[in-house]
Amino acid sequence: MMSTKWISAIVLLQLCYTGCGFCGKVLVWPCDMSHWLNLRIILEKLTERGHEVTVLVSPQSFIIDYNKPSTLKFEVIPVPRDREAAEKSLNDFLDIATNVMPTLSRWQSALKLQEFFHQITGNLKLLCETVAYNQSIMKKLREANYNVMVIDPALPCGELIAELLGVPFVYTLRFSMGDTVEKHCGKLPAPLSYVPVTMAALTDRMTFLQRVKNLMFSIFFNLWIHQYNNQFWDQFYSEVLGKRLLFILK
Repeated sequence: MMSTKWISAIVLLQLCYTGCGFCGKVLVWPCDMSHWLNLRIILEKLTERGHEVTVLVSPQSFIIDYNKPSTLKFEVIPVPRDREAAEKSLNDFLDIATNVMPTLSRWQSALKLQEFFHQITGNLKLLCETVAYNQSIMKKLREANYNVMVIDPALPCGELIAELLGVPFVYTLRFSMGDTVEKHCGKLPAPLSYVPVTMAALTDRMTFLQRVKNLMFSIFFNLWIHQYNNQFWDQFYSEVLGKRLLFILK
């Protein structure tokens, strides 16, 4: 029969290796501003538990300070875009969100917000191209052998980088205009009679007319708002991956 000393030694060795076994390498595709403030707390907690966290960051970031001492590692993306253009985009968004949208109807607000997203699509695509087509950056990321990616879906391209690296990913949130993406995820039931779509300003207690309105909002977002995003990013992702890909933008 095994002695008590041997049993204690084996248990001690298992405890020592448990911490190492659960530590991994995490690559992060973040979104700037308030999204980062929330995500940073989670990432710092991961480093406290022994995980190695690397954040892909653009020099035009306003909140993500990669020069400040941190337990997080930062990989700076050399985006060929000046900071003045980034500041203008941010100010335009703040103006639309705080001054313009509150004065419009829900339909008009959605169109106004989508119009802004169309305007900055070129800049978002440029950020994607800077990473996906940069052989030195991709080589460095592949050699790092990351175990998982943490992606903020508010900023496109995180899923593409994960696909190119061949690593699984986790989203930091689930949100899309009109819930056009959510209904495809996890087979979560979302009957329009009880679940109001995002930006409809309705509650789960709707009258008959409000349910009809909710249905119309859902059709509106699917056929009008979401269609452009699907076509644009589906084509871009397919070009990068070298194959036809039916991809739903998160």
